[in-house]
Amino acid sequence: MNIIVIGSGLSGLTAAALMAKNGYSVSLFEQHEKIGGVTATIEKDGYRWDWGQMIVPDLGEEESGWKILKELEILDEIEIVKGYRENFYPDFEIRKPPEYSGVYWRKNYFKEIFPEDSKGLDKYYKIYDKIHDIASLSNKSGILAKLKLIFKFLPIMGKKNWSAKELMDYCFSNEKLQAVYTAILADYVASPEEFPGLIIPIINAENQYDERVPLQYGNHEKRSSWHFVKGGYGEIVNALANVIRDYGGNIITKTAIQNIHVEDNKVKSVKTNKGEIIKADIVIASGGARELFLDLIGQEFLPEEFIENHVKNIFTTESVFMVHLGVDYDPSVHQNNAALCYYYFTYDIDASIKECQEKIYHEGKDGLLIYIPSKHSPKMAPEGHHAVTVYTIAPNDPKNGNWEDNKEEWAEKLLDLAEERVPGLREHEQTRLILTPQDFKKRTYLKHHAFGGAVPHLKKSPPPHKTPIDGLWFVGAQSAVFGGVVGAMTSADYVVKQIHAKRGLKGTEKKFQTFSK
Repeated sequence: MNIIVIGSGLSGLTAAALMAKNGYSVSLFEQHEKIGGVTATIEKDGYRWDWGQMIVPDLGEEESGWKILKELEILDEIEIVKGYRENFYPDFEIRKPPEYSGVYWRKNYFKEIFPEDSKGLDKYYKIYDKIHDIASLSNKSGILAKLKLIFKFLPIMGKKNWSAKELMDYCFSNEKLQAVYTAILADYVASPEEFPGLIIPIINAENQYDERVPLQYGNHEKRSSWHFVKGGYGEIVNALANVIRDYGGNIITKTAIQNIHVEDNKVKSVKTNKGEIIKADIVIASGGARELFLDLIGQEFLPEEFIENHVKNIFTTESVFMVHLGVDYDPSVHQNNAALCYYYFTYDIDASIKECQEKIYHEGKDGLLIYIPSKHSPKMAPEGHHAVTVYTIAPNDPKNGNWEDNKEEWAEKLLDLAEERVPGLREHEQTRLILTPQDFKKRTYLKHHAFGGAVPHLKKSPPPHKTPIDGLWFVGAQSAVFGGVVGAMTSADYVVKQIHAKRGLKGTEKKFQTFSK
């Protein structure tokens, strides 16, 4: 059986590695000269940076990402580092306390500065604990787990269709406190009025803000852990590629798939940009939904309802603008020694999001992020030096300028704002690499680069993994998984298990992650 995998991001690599390990004939095609997509690691002048991956969930022991690495026998090749992030707002900060202050230290801190919402904080954290219990139970099998899940869900069932805005209004009166929990939606470029409310606790996991918070406490289910990957996420890319090659799979770079031939509603072959026709029994495609279904397949081969609901109507993030620096000092001393800090310069998150959706680049005035990967991975910079990434959300095609002409000017403006919080970045700068949305488009082969992929939405859903065409499967950040490092891997794992089950081979359908992160 001939398996064609399109795209060498984490989903494509994971799918190809799992299929190859299970004895299939696998060929993975990547249009770029290097594999990994935006999970690859960039190198320049002795410094290394990721394209954007930072602290991620579900790589800890017995968690979904860990299980996939174990199945592929590459756990010993990936070293993870427990981490945390800090958030800064215009007139207060969320900083990890020097001494551990308990699971609910943020709640207690917020009660001090927002006493009017003290009862609302108690309400929020009751919902928080239930949601995290549900997320854990949804990935367990057995009658007891199902009964527990129902018991946990019943008290909040009436809130299942709430938006993030409705959840925030239910819990808090202070708009600043609401912004604490919805600010991360700026990364998604998703309005609180459109984003599912019950996912807010998942993307605000307390152990993100203090790695000392235990994963299991009281009578609650075990929570997901959050980690950095030592050496950058390119380490996972390389390990997966080695599995593919070790089991006889092929990785073909600098070769794009231009057409997927369908006959009698079944995949038959693929055509490359070099004119080659390759027989395919199964195609596992990653990348853009519109690019796959409208360009490689053609909407005449798909149900109109599928195209309207899942392809043309797909809701994705926008892009990012990044400035990577190599510096000869330790900038983390200005951010509580944290490797990762989010800086929000406004509480009006919804206005910032709408501005980006309207293709207006904010030039950093609404916020930015500073990430120092060499803080947890010293080998990502020369000794005594650090690799630094400064980035912010940005539209693909801004109305107030263009990336080719304005990128240098906009880089300086972004660094002006960054140096108000972390002084000395340019004074100690040894090298620089600027990445615009245009660079991301070229790397990902997308007409519209969506940094976080598809976004959870109350009314719009991305394409399911199983497509209407027999033998065609869709994985990755714009598929039903929504995105994320481990999300990309679990989407591939899910699809491979579905293929096994359909063909009566080993493996059974696995319960898929209910809450994407």
